[in-house]
Amino acid sequence: MKSILIRALSYIKEVAYVLGLWSPTHSKELLDSISNFITVNKPYWPECSCSKKGVLVEGHLSAYGPNYLVRTAIAARAIQEKTGLDIEVVFNGFSHQWDYSKNVYQSFGIHKWIYLSSHYILVNFVLYFFSRVLAVWYKLSLKNPEDILKITFNSIKVGDLIYDDVLRETKSNTIDCIDSKVTKCISKSLYFYFQYKLLFYRRSYSYYISTHTAYSEYGLLCRVALMYDIKVIETSDIQMSLYSEISNNNLPTYHDGIKNSILDVFDNSQVDLDRLCLEAKESLHQRLDSKISQIDAQKAYRGKVYTKKELKHALGIRNEKKIAFVLAHIFKDAPHLSSSMLHADYYQWLFTTLEICSRSTDLNWVVKPHPSSILYDECGLIEKMVDKLNSANVFICPDDLNTKSLSVCADTLITVHGTAGLEYSCLGIPVVLAGKPFYSEFGFTIEPDSKANYEKALLNLNNVTALTDKQINKALEVYAIWNEQFDWHNPIITSEVQANVWGSDIPRDLEEAYRLLTENLLVNDPRKLKLWLFAQDAVK
Repeated sequence: MKSILIRALSYIKEVAYVLGLWSPTHSKELLDSISNFITVNKPYWPECSCSKKGVLVEGHLSAYGPNYLVRTAIAARAIQEKTGLDIEVVFNGFSHQWDYSKNVYQSFGIHKWIYLSSHYILVNFVLYFFSRVLAVWYKLSLKNPEDILKITFNSIKVGDLIYDDVLRETKSNTIDCIDSKVTKCISKSLYFYFQYKLLFYRRSYSYYISTHTAYSEYGLLCRVALMYDIKVIETSDIQMSLYSEISNNNLPTYHDGIKNSILDVFDNSQVDLDRLCLEAKESLHQRLDSKISQIDAQKAYRGKVYTKKELKHALGIRNEKKIAFVLAHIFKDAPHLSSSMLHADYYQWLFTTLEICSRSTDLNWVVKPHPSSILYDECGLIEKMVDKLNSANVFICPDDLNTKSLSVCADTLITVHGTAGLEYSCLGIPVVLAGKPFYSEFGFTIEPDSKANYEKALLNLNNVTALTDKQINKALEVYAIWNEQFDWHNPIITSEVQANVWGSDIPRDLEEAYRLLTENLLVNDPRKLKLWLFAQDAVK
């Protein structure tokens, strides 16, 4: 009932907004900052007269952060320059929710919009109630939370998106039961699915530009686009991926997109891998010294660099056994970012892993929380799990430990998708994976294919030796390709801009984010960004 009332209020607001009787309020400072950005940005983008529709841009996150808006707009204009196709922006809601985003898009020479909540206003009522009824039918087929992962729409897997929706909606670490909250998320996913199907059925596009492939709101739009043979470009804050086909063994996910790009480079015989490896070693050195402008990396690589002796002293370890690091993830932050993982979510993975660690007494196990756990209100959760375990050989990592310490302290690592698994493979440290990150299946990581084999791998980890030179070289090659393709040093959308959008270590401040973007645009041409070149290269 509450959701229906909220929806009705949104319709009332929309009517009042369209009739000019009401408008959303924004601070004068924010509007001034946006106005300054528009003034500086507009000269870069001369108007383009295009008659044929062809490029669709996801505007869902454009009001949340200008970083998302700017990246999608630049990618769209890059494609338009190569193809002459017109650009439309789709917003998942009403026009009043994106009142100033529209003005910013116009500064890029983009003038066409689709507001899904008001565009199909009568049909949406039918879709809304049909989705709620159909969701009940889906719920009845679920026997346990893991069955959510098996849900498909039109034979395409969507359960991973719905599972992550539930974690986000409930702010939970895991899913304990099939309840009304699960039904609600299935219903919302179905509603998005039908809306997106209708969108592509009524309109013809060649390219779709997305900020994310995770969660139903974003991920489903990517999957439906691919079902209509539309190329999908994903451009998050530093990552860029291209997807051109879909199947249940080839889904558009963050890690699979990166991996496909890496495989494409390996297939190119003209690539100088020796040069890339030399560059990888230098880049890895800079990363370990926290000299790259990426928020998670900067958080991970600061603090005290421990020697193994210092770490043992700090943890009270008085034996000479090997040290294995368990690198935890953010529990509720979209765990299903690859094609598969052994456990239903990050919490279940860690809970199972810690129980196995407590039985593997021939190793010292050190659990390291994720550096961005504070952003998700998860501080202290992993510490409580370790305390509750009360195992003599399982320790919580010191708060001030710089992740660089792993290079001299870790004999082996365990992760699901963590980038550290690639970084420390380059240093010869063996890594056990419980998922399929972008660097998996290249022969330098330990990849159990079942929960039973995962347990065996951990219990036998004491016998694992350092990586061979051949494995290290392959890890360096993968690292080099990944590092070269990522947009680490974007001079316009900097880490300072991202921090102000996310509220990372500082209060969230969109006014400051727009101010910084404007300042950066004054001295940097957006057509020279790596993103611009990537989007143009996507046009065949």
